[in-house]
Amino acid sequence: MEEEFDFDFKNATAVTDFLGENEKRNKKIAEYKSEYEGTDEGRKLRDNQIGKREDYTQGKKSVKAERLKTQYQKYIVQTGVSFLLGDAPTITASDIDNEGGKTILDVYKKNRINDKLQEFAEQAMSTTMGVFIFSRGTDNEIKARLYTQDNGKYTPQYDVYGDLVAFYWQFTIEEIEHIWIFTETEIHKYEDEKYINSDSHDFRVIPVVFVDQKEPEWFISKEDIDRYEMLKSKLAGSNNYFAFPILKLKGGTVKNDKGEDETLIDIDDDGKSLLLGIAKHNDHVIEADADFLQRDAATDSIELEKNWLKEDIHRITQTPDLSFDNVKGIGALSGRALLLMMQDPLNKAKRKRGAYSTAISRILSIIKNGLNITDEELSFDIEFNYSIPEDMKEWIEMLYTATGGKATMSQETGIQHNPQVKDPAAELEKIQEEEKNRMGETFVP
Repeated sequence: MEEEFDFDFKNATAVTDFLGENEKRNKKIAEYKSEYEGTDEGRKLRDNQIGKREDYTQGKKSVKAERLKTQYQKYIVQTGVSFLLGDAPTITASDIDNEGGKTILDVYKKNRINDKLQEFAEQAMSTTMGVFIFSRGTDNEIKARLYTQDNGKYTPQYDVYGDLVAFYWQFTIEEIEHIWIFTETEIHKYEDEKYINSDSHDFRVIPVVFVDQKEPEWFISKEDIDRYEMLKSKLAGSNNYFAFPILKLKGGTVKNDKGEDETLIDIDDDGKSLLLGIAKHNDHVIEADADFLQRDAATDSIELEKNWLKEDIHRITQTPDLSFDNVKGIGALSGRALLLMMQDPLNKAKRKRGAYSTAISRILSIIKNGLNITDEELSFDIEFNYSIPEDMKEWIEMLYTATGGKATMSQETGIQHNPQVKDPAAELEKIQEEEKNRMGETFVP
């Protein structure tokens, strides 16, 4: 016998208890957001992060420890988003002449959902959750809004079979804490943990689409990123102290307020001066000198570790290193070689295709229900256009060879694929007219 989902959405105690059970996850999401945005607090979450470095005192001067943020987190996420959704997916109805399908795609386009998909994916890959919430506008039109962690906290609720039964949105307006609970038929509303009312909606499904993942994209390499930032920060601090001239003066010392000898008498951003003690014999100074101190060059091990860390970060997160220094010496690559170079991020994008294809399908389903379209045969094909350059010359040469030098494309198709042509049909007509004119000029009697 199937077990039914039994939960009273109007019971404030039950609602707050459920949200309390999920508060730990929302706290982690807030930490992910803080780290992704590069805040100071986001670099104090683990013991080996640069935010744990303490300031110190050198002589009389207070020195602020360097804490350099590389923002690898953003690079990893944004590169992954670009490979998956840099070019918007192509969506076509199973029956291109179906009026219902055209209407659904028109609503999808009016809400600029394709333009919002990248930010939607960025939210999911950086904070583990991206959210669309659907509602009605002033003219009863369907509105799709993208919500981020700046807009509140989000918690899905499932039954024992793993099916979504409700979606909770917690947000604060003018110091009043709101909770909205979206179900298939209603939106239950709370203010400061008190039940207010419920509004019905006509979408007939939960009007929320979200993608969530267990951890952010960079989290698998967080230790390498922490170490890389720490290494750069310590090197920066070392350079602050040693990279600029240090003037060494032999011949005396100075006293501080406590009567103690001091040798470090001047520090500024341009250099340092050291006043060192002297050696005397029979009241004669036997050592007095002035020159500059030089430190040994940095050991190769630092550069080696830095390169190892970078390589591991890119390899583990399947993120290509497309920096100028890394690609400037590559030269011309065939399309096949380029595809092999990008195989890792492409594989990563393909693994995520299922989650985002499902999200887009749910968006279309919500729009379909909101428009009260009941055509059960109507479906949509979603094709992802992975953002990677193609070598068209190589493709054409391959087709030319495969067909023994015969034509593989009509003039009309060629014009349609010309990015400089806005109206292929009109362009073809002009070309044909020009050819007729040339023929007439050639055969004038």
